[in-house]
Amino acid sequence: MSKTFNISIIAPGKEPLKLEAESLITLTKDGEIEFKANHAPIILSTIPTTTLIINGTMKERIFTSSGIIYLKDNELKFCCDAVERESDIDVDRAEKSKERAEKRLKEDKNIDVERAKRALARANARISTISINH
Repeated sequence: MSKTFNISIIAPGKEPLKLEAESLITLTKDGEIEFKANHAPIILSTIPTTTLIINGTMKERIFTSSGIIYLKDNELKFCCDAVERESDIDVDRAEKSKERAEKRLKEDKNIDVERAKRALARANARISTISINH
């Protein structure tokens, strides 16, 4: 049995991230989920979070927005609205996005509350992706 599996993380306007790993840990609305080699076939949706990819001693933290994971035969396809490696995240931009979303939610006048909540979730996930190592 294989110890690793193939991962493709796909987002509009970006080259797909193609990785081989022993584990991928991400978040759904029901909580954290971990995938390993030889996992049963599954399709599920994710929420904005820091996705952790582990291969031996290598650990990579990647921001992933809302998306869909499809896993079958040791091939995991993760299609999401946005994906950013830790080194690609613009901290200032994420902080400003967070402030804007929080301000909109406080004002609560003529705004799309769900859209503001999603923007806040994405900003917080980006910030947490980079804040652990800094």
